[in-house]
Amino acid sequence: MKTAFLVVMFPLALLAQKNYPALVNQYMHAAAAVNQFSGSILVAKHDSIIYKEVFGTIDYANTKPLDDNSMFELGNITEEFTAAAILLLKDKGKLKLTDTITKYLPQLPYNTVTIKDLLTHTSGLPDYYDEGMKNKWGTEKLAGNSDVVKSLADANVPLAWKPGTKYDEYHYYSEYPLLVSIIEQLSGLSYKKFLQQNIFSPLDLKNTDVFAEMEINKKLHFNHTESVFFDESKQQFFPPDSFHAFSPEFGYATNAVMGSIGVSSTAYDLFLLNRALKSTRLLSSSTQKEMFSPYVLKDSISKIFFGYGVLTGENELGNYIQQRDDGNMITLGYITTVINYPLQDLTIIVLANKAKSSSNIAGALAYILFDKEVVLPYVHKEISIDPSLLDKYAGKYKLSRVASVYKKDGTLWTTIPGEPDLKLLPESPTKFFSANKEYDWQIEFKTDKNGNLMKTYFIFSGLIKEAKKIK
Repeated sequence: MKTAFLVVMFPLALLAQKNYPALVNQYMHAAAAVNQFSGSILVAKHDSIIYKEVFGTIDYANTKPLDDNSMFELGNITEEFTAAAILLLKDKGKLKLTDTITKYLPQLPYNTVTIKDLLTHTSGLPDYYDEGMKNKWGTEKLAGNSDVVKSLADANVPLAWKPGTKYDEYHYYSEYPLLVSIIEQLSGLSYKKFLQQNIFSPLDLKNTDVFAEMEINKKLHFNHTESVFFDESKQQFFPPDSFHAFSPEFGYATNAVMGSIGVSSTAYDLFLLNRALKSTRLLSSSTQKEMFSPYVLKDSISKIFFGYGVLTGENELGNYIQQRDDGNMITLGYITTVINYPLQDLTIIVLANKAKSSSNIAGALAYILFDKEVVLPYVHKEISIDPSLLDKYAGKYKLSRVASVYKKDGTLWTTIPGEPDLKLLPESPTKFFSANKEYDWQIEFKTDKNGNLMKTYFIFSGLIKEAKKIK
């Protein structure tokens, strides 16, 4: 465990120079000191690791420090492993991506859905829990992938659309569990054993394994992290089992279903997987190209596309390949991100077991590596200002999306489509910070000597974005 001895009490801007490890280290120590970051960080260029460090503890009770071998639940990053397993079977001639899923799972009533449709989340399949298990499964036993197949077959719910034509977040959760069933059907091995024999062992991923989420909570592995949930309303951390947003039945029906979740790993093992997928150690070069190609639009605003088990896109830094999990539902408390910029071959891996203010650390580290200005995490202090100042700041601001800034309860609030409304508190007459400590958001208004608004900057987890006032 690394301890940051200095809590940053004032804003620092980093203009990235040549000593990138030192700059990354400075940012991460501030994140640990100010936002209690707990997790593992790895930054690499090509095959060389330029920064690798852990911060914090494995458990909620803070009794055991993290180390390089501490395992994190990956959540949706599991899809990269599942897709790679399917593509291995393709390279071995065991299947074609154009095969319909009923070739391998004949009990399903979906003979127009292909393996490719599952890989790209465009099948239109119903949600296996909502349509097949809800109020039926109970709490007697954990459901497995075979139960998913049976529930979909029994429910016989029509497809929501023609396969391969669209994506939405609701019709998302059945696809990768079915890919696991196809892997098991073709290989004669469990998903866990297939990954061990074909990916984990050949790539020397010594601290990567497949777990059911409930098994992790039973401490079956001595060095597996415990996720810690930050409750904004109470301003404190809680263990995830204290959070009861979902019914007990939901946990029994979903926690042990593999494919979209199930793999736990370390930053170093994910780096080894990343390097294998940049060479031909795992997949043929043509199959690798298929895996990382954009197929269907996931987010029309940010222009993010699904590949096979990964996301692809382009931002102001260039093209990237990414997989991440934001700690929703089963993986509550974890934030996991792997992002690679192919042109520069830069890889950033962030695994966090405390979700507070961790969601965009990878973005801040990328800014540092691309010589962009970054604001270090620091402790904000609210002051009193003249409320009449707020009127000139209210309005709409153009970013990648249109943000609204408005007055309410004597202070400013901001909202961006897809994000919660955030209350802003003043730390100066021209700079405001989010009252919600889950979000490290700031807005800075630059004015001339007469107080007229000249420029506005939105700062998201240290990333500075100039916004134009349009209304």
